[in-house]
Amino acid sequence: MRTNPLSVLALVAAIGSAAVGGLFFAFSTFVMRGLNRINPVDAIIAMRGINAEAQVNTAFLVLFFGSALAALVVGVVAVFQLRKPGSRYLLAGAVFAVIAVLVTAAFNVPLNDQLEQVKPGTNAAQAWHDYADPWTLWNHVRTVCPLIGAALLVVGAVRR
Repeated sequence: MRTNPLSVLALVAAIGSAAVGGLFFAFSTFVMRGLNRINPVDAIIAMRGINAEAQVNTAFLVLFFGSALAALVVGVVAVFQLRKPGSRYLLAGAVFAVIAVLVTAAFNVPLNDQLEQVKPGTNAAQAWHDYADPWTLWNHVRTVCPLIGAALLVVGAVRR
C-alpha cells in the first residue's frame, strides 16, 4: 500500500465504519435483548431516552455521520478512478459503509418516531413488540453493512 490521501481517508472511513458496526452489534446482541427482558413500559421509556441521547450526542454523531461522509468521498473518488488497483473494493466498501445511514433514515428513525408517539394506557407489550422486532431486524442490517464496508475499504486501500 502506498501512502496517499485516498488510502488514508479509506482507512479512516474503515475504522469509523467498523466502530459504527460494533456499536450496532452491541445493540443487536445485548441492549435490545436486555430491554426485551424488562417490563415493556420501562423498555419504551429506556429506548426513548437512548434515542433522545443519540440525537444530541456529539461523539456518536461525528462517528456515525463522519465515517459515512468519509466513505462517501472515497466512493466518489473511486468511481472516477475505477481503472486503478483497489478502486472497485473502495467503491463497494463505501456503498456498504453508507448503507447504515440510509437504513437508519428509512427504517430505524421512523420506528423511533412511532415509539415516541405511544401514549400512556396503550398496550405497552404490543407497542414494544411492534417496535423492537422490526427495529432489531434493521439494526442487524446496520451492523453487518458497515463491517463489510470496513473490510472492503481496507482491502481497497491496501491494493492502492
